[in-house]
Amino acid sequence: MRNLNYLLVLAVAVFSFSCSSEDETPKLVEKSVTIEVEMDGNYDDYLVTFSVHSMLSGTSTFVAPVLDQPTELNWTQVIEQGNTYTLSFEPEVPIISAISSAPIHSLGLVFNAVHLGGETTDSFQPISATVNVLADGEVYRQFEYEALPPGEVSVPLAEEITFQ
Repeated sequence: MRNLNYLLVLAVAVFSFSCSSEDETPKLVEKSVTIEVEMDGNYDDYLVTFSVHSMLSGTSTFVAPVLDQPTELNWTQVIEQGNTYTLSFEPEVPIISAISSAPIHSLGLVFNAVHLGGETTDSFQPISATVNVLADGEVYRQFEYEALPPGEVSVPLAEEITFQ
């Protein structure tokens, strides 16, 4: 009987230590997000595509990005059911900026540039870009993009980000 009580106390102790009071699922960190693209080089000789997708808040709520720059343009393609917003244009200014319409915990983005063809001079500089993802006003991640020379197939910058 004494061994049975000992085993019972040991079983209760092991069971109580194995159960954690903390949640097993990680907490989602949500932040107000801005994506800024700063282009350099002969960007006006390119067709630029910038896409924002999978902006999520809560467990699965789609959040729409708001195109802030260039101010005179709107998204060229919107697929609300897929939470995908795309801008394709020939840039006249070197800045693209999009802001989350609500705090989010994750997003995806794509940036690509394709040379429009035509003659290039010796001073031609292929497009390059710095993509900054700001969370609550602070740079959270930064990416660099370099276009390949005209005539070569470009490789898009594609990133998925989860805030922690």
